[in-house]
Amino acid sequence: SFLGNTGKVVLSGRRSFFYFYDAVAGKVDYVPRILGRDERSWEKHAVSPDGQLVAFVGNDGYVVLVDSHSKQWVGNLKLNGSVRAITFTPDGSQILASGSDGDVYRWDVKSRRCLERFPNGDGTISSCLAASFENLAVGAESGVVNLYSERQRRIQPSLLGGDRTKTPLKSVMNLHTSADSIRFNSDGQILAMSTQREKDGLKLLHVPTQTVFSNWPTSKTPLGYVWSADFSPQSKYLAIGNDKGKCLLYKLNHYNNE
Repeated sequence: SFLGNTGKVVLSGRRSFFYFYDAVAGKVDYVPRILGRDERSWEKHAVSPDGQLVAFVGNDGYVVLVDSHSKQWVGNLKLNGSVRAITFTPDGSQILASGSDGDVYRWDVKSRRCLERFPNGDGTISSCLAASFENLAVGAESGVVNLYSERQRRIQPSLLGGDRTKTPLKSVMNLHTSADSIRFNSDGQILAMSTQREKDGLKLLHVPTQTVFSNWPTSKTPLGYVWSADFSPQSKYLAIGNDKGKCLLYKLNHYNNE
């Protein structure tokens, strides 16, 4: 993952070590382990928008925070069950995580205080998260992707001691197997949803109307098994990585004509 606009990249996998690569200087920093942690894999992580903080999925329900400059551990966040998904809010002020207990947790980055916890409407294990300024998307192993309003939360913030229920704006059921990846584009108007277990398993949701695009992708779009998908910073392109080792690049005409 790129560390914001710093020109640096963090690379991790199913190993106890990971790397920071400075693409500008051509320098690689090897981090053999995180002191105080005994995890053997740092495969999943999320990076804050400013590139200052890396949140790794740890064992036993821990989200492990590492400072990208010092390469040192700076704190933990804890949820019940095992962690399956992490994301930062677009302004970097909050971290969201979810996992095997099906609940979504929200923490303040600076204070490390849990601000909110609510059960995902699907009721099954959460598998991926994505946040825009206006909405939060939660994908589940059932294939259901729930869309929640972030604007409503800002108007009526919830407390841990209050009502923990939250009603989705929309439950998208177009994926027939586990939702493995979800991404908002730069303005939050499009949500890309994909599964690795179904051929050509990618759908695009038009968020304002809460409808899935029917004109693309089609049955003739040669996507293969989609392993990853993401938008360029200005949403002019959509990149899709598949099981054949190919990166498919598609131009989004609406954003190229602006």
